[in-house]
Amino acid sequence: MKKYLLWISAGVFLAGCAGQTEKGEFKIEGHFSNLPLGPVVLEELTLENVKVVDSTNIKDASGKFSLKGMVPEQGLYRIRFDNGKFVLLALDAGDMKIDGDMDKLENIKITGSEPTSELQQFLGDISKQSISLTEEMRKLDSLHGSIPDSAFQPQLAALQKKEKDFENSFFLMADKTKNPANAVFAISQVRNGEEIVAHKQVITNLTTRFPKNTLVKSMTDKIAELEKSQQAGADAAGGEEPSAIKVGQVAPDFTLPDPSGKMISLNSFRGKYVLVDFWASWCGPCRQENPNVVKAYQQYKGKNFTILGVSLDKTKDKWQQAIKEDGLAWNHVSDLKFWDSAVVPLYGINAIPTNFLLDPQGKVIASNLRGPALEAKLREVLK
Repeated sequence: MKKYLLWISAGVFLAGCAGQTEKGEFKIEGHFSNLPLGPVVLEELTLENVKVVDSTNIKDASGKFSLKGMVPEQGLYRIRFDNGKFVLLALDAGDMKIDGDMDKLENIKITGSEPTSELQQFLGDISKQSISLTEEMRKLDSLHGSIPDSAFQPQLAALQKKEKDFENSFFLMADKTKNPANAVFAISQVRNGEEIVAHKQVITNLTTRFPKNTLVKSMTDKIAELEKSQQAGADAAGGEEPSAIKVGQVAPDFTLPDPSGKMISLNSFRGKYVLVDFWASWCGPCRQENPNVVKAYQQYKGKNFTILGVSLDKTKDKWQQAIKEDGLAWNHVSDLKFWDSAVVPLYGINAIPTNFLLDPQGKVIASNLRGPALEAKLREVLK
């Protein structure tokens, strides 16, 4: 997988006609059962940061709230609640209503915003497909070694075909949608930079279809930057990219500063199971995955398990702010050199989020564990 271009998949976004990128006022009326008391915040999601647009405070059990403001063009936003949950929006000028149950956000009802309705439907579809593929992966993994290779390989090939079709669905969505925010969201879910380059015509089409949309331009600029860095890396390696650390290998040691400047080495955690988690504050998929990592940490931190967060951030303030906002209560290190960090070539990192689970001897026993897969693996090894 290549460097993660975008950030959204915040799990992890309002009105106007399809295809328009209206400029003007917007108003959101929300009504949720089981809505927690406390702040409700509307945030704009760009490829670089998260910006607060409006907020309100829930003080009673009515479950109602209102948010409003000005929008320069269609973009990706989220309504974030005090319990950490959120709703993603494709926001245009105009009025919209959101009704639902905080305990069943996958079933919310949107009126007045075709772009957001489309986005919510897409989120539901990819969630179902992702869950189904994960279950198939687990079942197939449990069969590995217990059935003949002649029976295992066809099943593996069939699963890989489904994974390929699943990835292609993001490009199909980007190519057919009339909404630039949803197109950018779809492309942002693709983790394989080679696939993005292979579907470059889709990206070119977006530039033609939405020539004035800032979010689209930002994405295409980042893709151009990715291509340039990939080519430079390939040239430096004689046309071959470095391989990522494989399961069974001892993880290379490194020493980097924590936010206070204290130098911390990976080998100092020997004797414990360690999740080495590569992420960044600007990486939307990383921020979306963080609640799953927090949940796993809280559940297993007392069972000889810890996490070392390795950030590819560029600025210390944003790094520290993300640690605080996401509640990442474990050790963190970074040399704040973005993709020029010393750990990138050391581990062959070409996408984030990426993680490696190490045993007490420092050997990699699993990699790229996300969502339920992380909890399942920890449950297996930390009995």
